Amino acid sequence: CNAYLIVDGNHRILMDPGSTVHHFPQVKRRVEQIVPPESITHIVVHHQDADLCDSLPSWLELAPELTIVTTPRVRVLLPYFGFSPDVKWLDVSPEDSTTLDLAGGSLVFITSPFLHFPEAFVTYDEASGILFSSDIGAAIENDWKLVITDWESHWRTMIPFHVFYMASNKALNGFLKKLEPFPISAICPQHGSIIPEEHVDKAIENLAKLPCGLDLLYPASNIESVLAEIL
Repeated sequence: CNAYLIVDGNHRILMDPGSTVHHFPQVKRRVEQIVPPESITHIVVHHQDADLCDSLPSWLELAPELTIVTTPRVRVLLPYFGFSPDVKWLDVSPEDSTTLDLAGGSLVFITSPFLHFPEAFVTYDEASGILFSSDIGAAIENDWKLVITDWESHWRTMIPFHVFYMASNKALNGFLKKLEPFPISAICPQHGSIIPEEHVDKAIENLAKLPCGLDLLYPASNIESVLAEIL
C-alpha cells in the first residue's frame, strides 16, 4: 500500500495511510522524517478497504483534530475500524465540486463510481499535476520500483488488478472522461509503481479499452452480439 504526504503551508495531508499491522509503524517513521505526525491536518481516504485505512484510530490518537476527507458512503463505514464518528469530516460531493484550498493551489476530489467502491474517488493536485488515483492505475508487481521505466511490462502487471477489481469498462470510461480537463504529470496509485508523465496518456488509452469485471463475468450471448452488430 502506497501512502503519500502533501505538505503545503500549514496543511499536512496524508493520503491513504495504510493498515495498522502492516503499515502504521513504517508510515509514521516516514512522516516523522518530514513533519511531526501530530501535525497532520487531513487524511484522505479514497475508499474504505482495511489495507489503506484501518490505521485511522492510531492517527487520530496522534492528531485528534485532523479532518478525514472522504465520501458519505465511505464515512459511514470507517468508524467500524474502532473510532468515534464524532471527528472532523470533509464530505466529498458526488457532484465533483469538493476542493481543499492550499497555499500553492487546490486539491480537487473527483468521484470514481464502482472503481471499485460505489463512492470511491481520487485526488488531483493542481499545484503538481499529480493524480492520486487510489486503485485506478494500480498493479500487482513482484519486482516493484518507485517509478516505472518499461511501460509494456508494467501494463501487464496492471491488467490482472483491474480485471478483477474494477466493475466494468463503462465505469472506467465514465471516470476517464472526467479527467480530460486536468493536465496530469504523474499517476500515483495505491498499489504498484508511480506512472510518470511520459506514460500517462498510454495508461489512460489502455484502460479505456480494457474489459473488466462485469464485462467478463456476464458476456453478451451470441444472439445479443449479432443484434448489436446489425442494429
